[in-house]
Amino acid sequence: MKARLILGLAFALIALQACDSPGEWTASEAPRQMRVDFQRLTHTAAFPPGGAALARGEQESLAAFLQAAEVTPDDPIYLEAAAEDRMNTSRISALARELTRQGFAVATLPSARDAVPANALLVVVERYVVTPPECPNWTKTPSDDHDNGNASNFGCSNLTNLGLMVANPRDLVIGRPLGPAEATAASLAIQRYRTGQTAPLPTTSAGTTYNFNFNPSAGSGQSAPAAGQ
Repeated sequence: MKARLILGLAFALIALQACDSPGEWTASEAPRQMRVDFQRLTHTAAFPPGGAALARGEQESLAAFLQAAEVTPDDPIYLEAAAEDRMNTSRISALARELTRQGFAVATLPSARDAVPANALLVVVERYVVTPPECPNWTKTPSDDHDNGNASNFGCSNLTNLGLMVANPRDLVIGRPLGPAEATAASLAIQRYRTGQTAPLPTTSAGTTYNFNFNPSAGSGQSAPAAGQ
């Protein structure tokens, strides 16, 4: 009888350990991380010796590069010239004028020795590319969760939507500098606060609605609340 009891307790302990399964799943299996990579694409645009116009077939080659790279007007294009070439200024002006006509933003990079071949311009496209996490992720079984933790798919949709919505993935890595502040309005607000002249918050009662009428053609000064309408 005692042996049967001991054997039964042993089986019970084994069953409890199997149910708990510590270390069976870890959060590293569902990192839910969004990756942002810096991408630099280059194309060498050749010119005839002494000429400022692209060589034969280079116009089509450049257009194919921009199309294959899926360059948009939001992607800055940089032009880098060969060092000590007297035609650099004319070639950069001509190519920049053509790219600007197509709607691209063009800037120049300082010439680097031996970085660009003679009679050529290096067309550089730099941008950040975001890769959302692999979703859905159900590596963690939704049942038998004795830790009462989050599901492995928790947060996947938020990160995916952020990666798809962001206009410039660079903003996920490096923030943009703040624009100039309205110093007069800010200082007056501080002055009113210090002198106790702050405007009270609007009071509302049951059944009161506020309609904001805005006429875009009239400017922002035409926006005014109308109560009770």
